[in-house]
Amino acid sequence: MKPSSVPSAPAQAAIAALVFLGMVGGCLILAHSGFGTSPRRGGPSTFVPAPLAYVLAVTMYGMSALGLLALLRARQVSTPTIAASAAIYVFVAVALVWVLRPH
Repeated sequence: MKPSSVPSAPAQAAIAALVFLGMVGGCLILAHSGFGTSPRRGGPSTFVPAPLAYVLAVTMYGMSALGLLALLRARQVSTPTIAASAAIYVFVAVALVWVLRPH
């Protein structure tokens, strides 16, 4: 039996969730110039500042972009469609950072 190159609908939904959550997580880190941790047993929280947090944001954006590329390639879309999707992804990510930043 030949394996299918197109992921099943539940797999595509999981990848789409990964794309969305990766983009939102990266945007939250950039918008707030870092992130805070919350210990389980009550102690003081630790804030991870921007330079260190940007490594995690880049990782999350990379994970999200690879998931988007996998979804687009599974649908066998053309190269201009992939380029347009990447441009829309960047636009939405920049807009989301702008909307989420503290005023």
